[in-house]
Amino acid sequence: MVSVCNTCKSLQKHLRSLDGGVQETDAASVVWVATTLPNLRRSTDGGCRACALLLQGILLHHDRFAGVTENNIRITAESFDSSGPVHGENAQDHLSVEVRWQKLHDGCCDGEGGEHDHEEGYPDLKLEFFTDQDDQSPFSAIGRGRHISENLLQDAGLSTARAMIKDCLSRHSSCRHQKPTTLPRRVLDVLLDDGSKGVRLHEADFDNDEQRYEYGEYLTLSHCWGSGKSVLKTTNKTLQAHKKNIPWSALPASFQDAVALTRSLGFRWLWIDSLCIIQDAVLEKHEASLHIDRIFGNSFLTIAATSAAESTEGLFLPKPQLFKIQATDSKGSLYKIFVREQPSHYSFKASFDEGAHMNDWELPFNSSSEANLHTPLLKRAWAYAERLVSPRVLHFTKSEMILECREGYNCECGRIEDSRFDSRTTDSVKQEFARIVSQNGTHGDMANGSSSSNSDKRIDSMASQLAATSLADVAHDSILQRGEALQLWSYIITEYSARDLTYDVDRLSAIVGVAKMLSETLKSGYIAGHWTFNTLGLLWYPKDGARTRRPKGSPNNHIDIPSWAWASIEGSPIFFDNSTAMDLACSASFPSERGRDLTWSPTSGDTLELTAAMATEVSLQIDPTNEYSLVKNGISVEFRPDVSPLRGEDSVSAGETLICVLVSMTFRSSIIGLVLKQSESNAQLYRRVGRFECYECQREGSGDEPDDAESLFQHWFPEVEDMGAIDDGPQRTFIVV
Repeated sequence: MVSVCNTCKSLQKHLRSLDGGVQETDAASVVWVATTLPNLRRSTDGGCRACALLLQGILLHHDRFAGVTENNIRITAESFDSSGPVHGENAQDHLSVEVRWQKLHDGCCDGEGGEHDHEEGYPDLKLEFFTDQDDQSPFSAIGRGRHISENLLQDAGLSTARAMIKDCLSRHSSCRHQKPTTLPRRVLDVLLDDGSKGVRLHEADFDNDEQRYEYGEYLTLSHCWGSGKSVLKTTNKTLQAHKKNIPWSALPASFQDAVALTRSLGFRWLWIDSLCIIQDAVLEKHEASLHIDRIFGNSFLTIAATSAAESTEGLFLPKPQLFKIQATDSKGSLYKIFVREQPSHYSFKASFDEGAHMNDWELPFNSSSEANLHTPLLKRAWAYAERLVSPRVLHFTKSEMILECREGYNCECGRIEDSRFDSRTTDSVKQEFARIVSQNGTHGDMANGSSSSNSDKRIDSMASQLAATSLADVAHDSILQRGEALQLWSYIITEYSARDLTYDVDRLSAIVGVAKMLSETLKSGYIAGHWTFNTLGLLWYPKDGARTRRPKGSPNNHIDIPSWAWASIEGSPIFFDNSTAMDLACSASFPSERGRDLTWSPTSGDTLELTAAMATEVSLQIDPTNEYSLVKNGISVEFRPDVSPLRGEDSVSAGETLICVLVSMTFRSSIIGLVLKQSESNAQLYRRVGRFECYECQREGSGDEPDDAESLFQHWFPEVEDMGAIDDGPQRTFIVV
């Protein structure tokens, strides 16, 4: 008679049907264990070798749940059908063990190993038990798994990287360069023939200030500068020396690893910002910032030091420990089982329903403290833009390599896009961005920048292209594509504004490359981060006004960002309202576009002329807790300013008059508008101090139920008798700076 463990069915596939207890969740998954840690201990004490193996592997990670009451620790063990998307020599038959100790959900295990519903959300700890590719296991539920490289250049990791890149090139047409690629003005030559390990700075020839383009494939490095003290830089003083030789010992660890990887992959050229841009040449730095779409978009591969907070840390950081456990079968034969924490995929995944559309995401996508801790590069604004415009990015994280390209992801563990192993949604903004851009062919033309015409070489080439575009040309574009591009832009700005910048002056510069690649679809003027055709784009708002401030300039770097632009706010993610149920006859125009040409002013501001049929003076009220409201005719609505408390140029005292401009009524049955403050120095000018959204309005001093938002029209605008005729009524124009 075979003795079968009720807790785990002895992790034997041929025994799983005995006495029930093993759940066939679907055709590709089997849940073997659904219990608590104390119950697993009891089963181990009862002599179950399989439970003993699970317990040992879990306790090897005890530091992760130290101090947690063991009765609150739940264990689930699950195996997968290896005949799915991952098959052949790359098949994975590991056992996945989830450990949870956070708040218990409804339907979780009862501690006795009975019926167990899968709990929502990613587990607090996820382990995998597996054998080497050719090794045997005493438990048929534990099969082979994948090893993850410790050092890319010292083991099979280089083959894995090459295989992922080869797979991308062979299957993804949008990831391939359609034209010969041009080298940036300066690149590092990593294949010196002098026998040293050093590199030199290669500079393209110039004739009468015109660059003679050179062609070739190169790699780029995306990295955190950290404090900046450890970053090796090229300056006017060191330029000539760097063109001769940069000693290996002078390169910080991340640079050394990037150079070694470039050589190992068979490339000669590598671009690193701190070395390939003269750091004390202000104009050159500004020009380079406007061309990251070319520099990174033209790169064969961007190497990302994703888990390194400083350039001294290197690419190949220590991985979570891989444990080896000796297990025995019923005859006492020894076997080797590996246990490790499953790669979490960090900021690339978030706990939404599998395949959820971006409209259903909670933004920013995954801003958890754990994700930010393990992937500091992904918290940087410059790196976010570099990541979007690059054809493919090879991320080096604390757990594995992850290849992110224009059509998807790949990773060393092979599971990032396999819902059997990780059902969370994968961040697809880069892929959506690539899809929209490719509809206009701008991967090959704008990003490559391979044209030899003079206009393409000038810093104002984008301005030249847009100035030749008439507003009437927009009629030939697809309305659907334009709407998708605008929606995507709002997601990108929310993510971008949630990330950190060392210098406020870079606020608009770092996103220019992304805007350039979308401009062919949007066919719009672009001023200080705003697409001029889109009045609703002015209805941005910070997620948390209590954490915001206006950008700071410096004696050498004046920041010219108007108050109406989203980039005039630092410290909080910026959100947008892109849909409206009713236009309240409000329009925006820019003096620079009066000639009907589209303006391209990516890093500086302009005055905005806001013309509205429904604009009125209101009084500001401030309660003792700094809650704000706007009042007229005894009717008040809540107001959240862009900067709270109101201070500096936004300073407004209680009782002062503000201008409230109604812009639209939304499908949420709310009314949205802008709140303006008259300039103290020029009565003809106004500054934006915030946006308001009215869901209901309250009569002051009344205990009655609030009225709905639509009643605001009759309370604040009693003179408007026919809302359907507001377009033909009187209008007011405000010049907003």
